[in-house]
Amino acid sequence: MQVWLVLLAGVTIAAAALLANLPTLRFDLLNWDDPGYVLDNPWIRSWSRENLVHIFTRPYVMNFLPLHLLSYSLDYSLWGLKPFGYHLQQVLLNTLNAVLAFVVVRRIFGSFAVAFVTGLLFAVHPSHVEAVAWVSSRKEILSTAFLFLSLYFYLGAHKGRALRWGPLAASIVSFALGLLSKVSVVVLPLFLLLIDFMPVGSKRKGKGFWVDALGSKVPYGLIGLGAVLINSAAQVTARAAYAREPLQYLAVKGHAVWNYLVALAALRAGNPIYDTPQLTRSFFTMAFNLGGLVALPALFWFAYRRGHRVLALGVGWIFVMLLPALLFPLVTYMAERYLYAPSLGFCWVLAAGIVALGRRAGPGAAGVTATAALTLIPFLGFAYRTKQYNPVWANSESLWTYAIKRSRDYRVYNNLAQVRIGQKRWNDAEQLLKLGTQVDNVIVYRCLAVLYYDTQRYAQALQTVDKAFAIMAKQGDDPGERAELEYIRGASYWVLSQRDRAIEAWEAALHANPRHAQARAWLATARGEPTKRP
Repeated sequence: MQVWLVLLAGVTIAAAALLANLPTLRFDLLNWDDPGYVLDNPWIRSWSRENLVHIFTRPYVMNFLPLHLLSYSLDYSLWGLKPFGYHLQQVLLNTLNAVLAFVVVRRIFGSFAVAFVTGLLFAVHPSHVEAVAWVSSRKEILSTAFLFLSLYFYLGAHKGRALRWGPLAASIVSFALGLLSKVSVVVLPLFLLLIDFMPVGSKRKGKGFWVDALGSKVPYGLIGLGAVLINSAAQVTARAAYAREPLQYLAVKGHAVWNYLVALAALRAGNPIYDTPQLTRSFFTMAFNLGGLVALPALFWFAYRRGHRVLALGVGWIFVMLLPALLFPLVTYMAERYLYAPSLGFCWVLAAGIVALGRRAGPGAAGVTATAALTLIPFLGFAYRTKQYNPVWANSESLWTYAIKRSRDYRVYNNLAQVRIGQKRWNDAEQLLKLGTQVDNVIVYRCLAVLYYDTQRYAQALQTVDKAFAIMAKQGDDPGERAELEYIRGASYWVLSQRDRAIEAWEAALHANPRHAQARAWLATARGEPTKRP
């Protein structure tokens, strides 16, 4: 294969990815996690020793993902808080991943045509919109870059009869960097076992196959176990209602698999938040949804037995990469950002099918023309879906006015209410927040307390803070939320001329979060100390 052709393919794929996501460079930061990760994050404001030590030794937002935070530090050092710079890194990382998709698939299967079509489809796939357009989803695209690199180097390490230690070390290092970006990368060794199990050419395996295959995964396993334990200690287990009954939990996760497959095929418009389905106990409903959990493993086994290596590995990749979203009772029962890495397997299966059909048209120009024509069908369809869905993520108002037509999740009500508060549409905001309180949640009650404070209903603000604390006592402590609630409580007491109670509340806020600038400033004011309020 001529080098210029490979380079041209890479440039074409990169151009497709850039053009598909170029509009996002004009997007704002959202009021969904972006304030915590970017706007109000003190640890990304400089490359000081204190900040770096904190990033690499302390969890942030209940995750230990230091490279994720460092990527924001880079953005801040270059752009400050200008949204353009943060979106630029999103677009560039996604472009890199599209090119890596081409490189990795070519190394797995040795087919330039399959790899090129895969890269094109990955570059414009509509399930990527959420991961690319939403800055707080940086962890998805950053971790996937290291995931692809780890797989690429692993394949290089096993190229030929003798194990190549240099590429293997590079694979392990890339895997570790991926874990420091998002812990879901931990499942990669399972796919590496599938690669070992289904080598190119002969299916015969020696007596020591499993010993060698499993032994080579020990470094990955040890590093992955460490990352999982650290993040498990940092995270608060989601108390999703559907997780209380094992059968119901499995049915909901099976239902999610069917929805993920529909999203991979781009058969419907995107959705920022999917509500957990309320499934009936009928035999057909349970059988259908539970069938979602076995559909991909069954298809893998069928493809393996028939010798369809591309299909088997593609299905295996999708299933393995979805495992983190299926094994844990996440607050969001499914999300399209979880498809960012899994979509590679779907793209290469579709690409292999396109290339196989194209070759039936004949050798030479006829086959190339047929393949190009067949590629255009999903490529243009995916690109249209991406173009259609991208504007939804342009700003908080466009996102939540779109989402509220499709979801009844409390986060939709709460985040749209924040938009209305910013517009001083108090009545609309209060109605939305009250709808959000149908499910007990600290965040909604905290926002409702802020609204009452801003509209000078201080007694109601205090009552709502008490309600939020009662919910927190049941659901588990969150120091960040506790600090915010104590700050609101103190502000309400201060306006009501209850100075001692205000001081007590602000001291509690600083105990929960010593870096809470507003609580510190108002506490100094209450004590009569000279200070400049933020």
